Amino acid sequence: MKFNRTTISLVILALGLTGFVFFREIKDQQFDLTSKIDKQEEKKEKIFTFDTKEIKNIDIEVNQEKISFEKTDKNIWLMTQPQKLKVNDAAMNFLINLFNQAENKLEIPSTPEKIQEFGLDKSRHKISLILNNGDKYQIILGKGNFDDTAIYAQVIFPESLKAKQNIFLVSKSFQYAIERDLEEWK
Repeated sequence: MKFNRTTISLVILALGLTGFVFFREIKDQQFDLTSKIDKQEEKKEKIFTFDTKEIKNIDIEVNQEKISFEKTDKNIWLMTQPQKLKVNDAAMNFLINLFNQAENKLEIPSTPEKIQEFGLDKSRHKISLILNNGDKYQIILGKGNFDDTAIYAQVIFPESLKAKQNIFLVSKSFQYAIERDLEEWK
Protein backbone atom coordinates (compact mmCIF):
# COMPACT_ATOMS: atom_id res chain seq x y z
CA MET A 1 0.00 0.00 0.00
CA LYS A 2 1.46 3.26 -1.10
CA PHE A 3 0.64 6.64 0.40
CA ASN A 4 0.77 9.85 -1.48
CA ARG A 5 3.16 12.51 -0.17
CA THR A 6 0.35 14.99 0.40
CA THR A 7 -1.58 12.41 2.46
CA ILE A 8 1.43 11.79 4.68
CA SER A 9 2.00 15.52 5.04
CA LEU A 10 -1.63 16.11 6.02
CA VAL A 11 -1.54 13.28 8.60
CA ILE A 12 1.65 14.71 10.18
CA LEU A 13 0.16 18.21 10.20
CA ALA A 14 -3.07 16.91 11.80
CA LEU A 15 -1.10 15.05 14.51
CA GLY A 16 1.00 18.14 15.18
CA LEU A 17 -2.05 20.38 15.52
CA THR A 18 -3.79 17.81 17.74
CA GLY A 19 -0.72 17.65 20.01
CA PHE A 20 -0.49 21.43 20.17
CA VAL A 21 -4.17 21.83 21.09
CA PHE A 22 -3.95 19.00 23.64
CA PHE A 23 -0.95 20.47 25.49
CA ARG A 24 -2.40 23.97 25.27
CA GLU A 25 -5.64 22.82 26.92
CA ILE A 26 -3.77 20.97 29.68
CA LYS A 27 -1.69 24.05 30.39
CA ASP A 28 -4.84 26.22 30.58
CA GLN A 29 -6.55 23.75 32.94
CA GLN A 30 -3.54 23.70 35.29
CA PHE A 31 -3.60 27.50 35.38
CA ASP A 32 -7.27 27.44 36.28
CA LEU A 33 -6.65 24.94 39.08
CA THR A 34 -3.96 27.07 40.69
CA SER A 35 -6.04 30.21 40.45
CA LYS A 36 -8.93 28.39 42.15
CA ILE A 37 -6.62 27.22 44.93
CA ASP A 38 -5.30 30.76 45.39
CA LYS A 39 -8.85 32.10 45.64
CA GLN A 40 -9.74 29.48 48.27
CA GLU A 41 -6.68 30.40 50.33
CA GLU A 42 -7.63 34.08 50.20
CA LYS A 43 -11.08 33.29 51.58
CA LYS A 44 -9.82 31.68 54.80
CA GLU A 45 -11.63 33.08 57.77
CA LYS A 46 -9.82 34.59 60.69
CA ILE A 47 -10.70 33.42 64.18
CA PHE A 48 -10.40 36.89 65.67
CA THR A 49 -12.12 39.70 63.82
CA PHE A 50 -10.89 42.56 65.98
CA ASP A 51 -7.98 44.81 65.11
CA THR A 52 -5.01 44.20 67.40
CA LYS A 53 -4.78 47.94 68.04
CA GLU A 54 -8.02 47.56 70.00
CA ILE A 55 -6.43 45.29 72.63
CA LYS A 56 -6.27 47.09 75.98
CA ASN A 57 -5.35 44.36 78.50
CA ILE A 58 -3.81 40.90 78.24
CA ASP A 59 -3.67 38.38 81.08
CA ILE A 60 -1.58 35.25 80.68
CA GLU A 61 -1.78 32.25 82.94
CA VAL A 62 0.90 29.58 82.63
CA ASN A 63 1.14 26.84 85.27
CA GLN A 64 -1.12 28.91 87.56
CA GLU A 65 1.28 31.88 87.43
CA LYS A 66 -0.42 35.03 86.22
CA ILE A 67 1.18 37.85 84.24
CA SER A 68 -0.89 40.93 83.35
CA PHE A 69 -0.21 43.57 80.72
CA GLU A 70 -1.88 46.90 80.02
CA LYS A 71 -1.53 49.29 77.08
CA THR A 72 -1.11 52.96 77.91
CA ASP A 73 -2.59 55.90 76.02
CA LYS A 74 0.76 56.24 74.20
CA ASN A 75 0.51 52.61 72.91
CA ILE A 76 3.24 51.41 75.28
CA TRP A 77 2.74 48.02 76.90
CA LEU A 78 3.36 47.78 80.64
CA MET A 79 3.46 44.72 82.86
CA THR A 80 1.17 45.29 85.85
CA GLN A 81 1.52 41.93 87.58
CA PRO A 82 3.72 40.43 89.13
CA GLN A 83 5.89 43.52 88.61
CA LYS A 84 5.28 46.98 87.20
CA LEU A 85 7.59 47.69 84.30
CA LYS A 86 7.78 48.41 80.56
CA VAL A 87 7.46 45.29 78.41
CA ASN A 88 9.88 44.16 75.71
CA ASP A 89 8.24 45.32 72.46
CA ALA A 90 9.43 42.30 70.46
CA ALA A 91 7.94 39.78 72.89
CA MET A 92 4.63 41.62 73.06
CA ASN A 93 4.38 42.19 69.30
CA PHE A 94 5.04 38.50 68.68
CA LEU A 95 2.08 37.59 70.89
CA ILE A 96 -0.26 40.26 69.55
CA ASN A 97 0.46 39.45 65.89
CA LEU A 98 -0.65 35.86 66.48
CA PHE A 99 -4.24 37.06 66.85
CA ASN A 100 -4.14 38.63 63.36
CA GLN A 101 -2.66 35.49 61.87
CA ALA A 102 -4.96 32.93 63.53
CA GLU A 103 -6.90 31.30 60.70
CA ASN A 104 -9.97 29.14 61.07
CA LYS A 105 -8.51 25.98 59.54
CA LEU A 106 -10.43 23.55 61.73
CA GLU A 107 -13.41 24.25 63.96
CA ILE A 108 -14.81 21.58 66.26
CA PRO A 109 -18.01 21.96 68.28
CA SER A 110 -17.19 22.28 71.97
CA THR A 111 -18.55 19.30 73.91
CA PRO A 112 -17.42 18.01 77.31
CA GLU A 113 -15.95 14.92 75.62
CA LYS A 114 -13.94 16.99 73.11
CA ILE A 115 -12.76 19.39 75.83
CA GLN A 116 -11.40 16.45 77.79
CA GLU A 117 -9.95 14.71 74.71
CA PHE A 118 -7.98 17.80 73.64
CA GLY A 119 -6.69 18.55 77.15
CA LEU A 120 -8.68 21.75 77.54
CA ASP A 121 -10.23 20.75 80.86
CA LYS A 122 -6.87 20.73 82.67
CA SER A 123 -5.14 23.42 80.65
CA ARG A 124 -2.05 25.12 82.04
CA HIS A 125 -2.11 27.87 79.39
CA LYS A 126 -4.74 30.61 79.21
CA ILE A 127 -4.81 34.00 77.53
CA SER A 128 -7.46 36.59 78.34
CA LEU A 129 -7.94 39.77 76.32
CA ILE A 130 -9.95 42.89 76.96
CA LEU A 131 -10.57 45.27 74.07
CA ASN A 132 -11.11 49.02 74.26
CA ASN A 133 -14.87 48.50 73.90
CA GLY A 134 -14.92 46.12 76.89
CA ASP A 135 -15.27 42.87 74.92
CA LYS A 136 -13.49 39.96 76.63
CA TYR A 137 -11.95 37.01 74.85
CA GLN A 138 -10.39 33.95 76.46
CA ILE A 139 -8.17 31.41 74.74
CA ILE A 140 -7.52 28.13 76.52
CA LEU A 141 -4.69 26.08 75.02
CA GLY A 142 -4.77 22.30 75.13
CA LYS A 143 -2.83 19.42 73.60
CA GLY A 144 -1.01 19.43 70.30
CA ASN A 145 -2.46 17.75 67.22
CA PHE A 146 -1.32 14.31 66.03
CA ASP A 147 1.93 15.55 64.44
CA ASP A 148 2.50 18.28 67.07
CA THR A 149 2.56 21.12 64.50
CA ALA A 150 -0.48 22.92 65.93
CA ILE A 151 -2.40 23.08 69.18
CA TYR A 152 -6.07 22.81 70.09
CA ALA A 153 -7.55 25.96 71.59
CA GLN A 154 -10.96 26.70 73.00
CA VAL A 155 -11.90 30.28 72.23
CA ILE A 156 -14.49 31.91 74.44
CA PHE A 157 -15.91 34.90 72.57
CA PRO A 158 -17.61 37.90 74.19
CA GLU A 159 -21.35 37.64 74.71
CA SER A 160 -21.89 40.55 72.31
CA LEU A 161 -20.74 38.41 69.36
CA LYS A 162 -23.17 35.58 70.16
CA ALA A 163 -20.64 33.13 68.71
CA LYS A 164 -20.41 29.49 69.68
CA GLN A 165 -17.59 28.59 72.02
CA ASN A 166 -15.82 26.19 69.65
CA ILE A 167 -12.45 24.48 69.58
CA PHE A 168 -9.97 25.60 66.93
CA LEU A 169 -6.63 24.32 65.72
CA VAL A 170 -4.16 27.19 66.11
CA SER A 171 -0.45 27.75 65.66
CA LYS A 172 1.83 26.30 68.31
CA SER A 173 3.36 29.78 68.44
CA PHE A 174 0.63 30.76 70.91
CA GLN A 175 2.17 28.37 73.42
CA TYR A 176 5.71 29.53 72.65
CA ALA A 177 4.68 33.19 72.98
CA ILE A 178 3.39 32.81 76.52
CA GLU A 179 5.85 30.25 77.87
CA ARG A 180 8.50 32.87 78.51
CA ASP A 181 10.55 33.50 81.59
CA LEU A 182 9.69 36.72 83.35
CA GLU A 183 13.05 38.14 82.24
CA GLU A 184 12.13 37.72 78.56
CA TRP A 185 9.15 40.07 79.00
CA LYS A 186 11.36 42.85 80.37
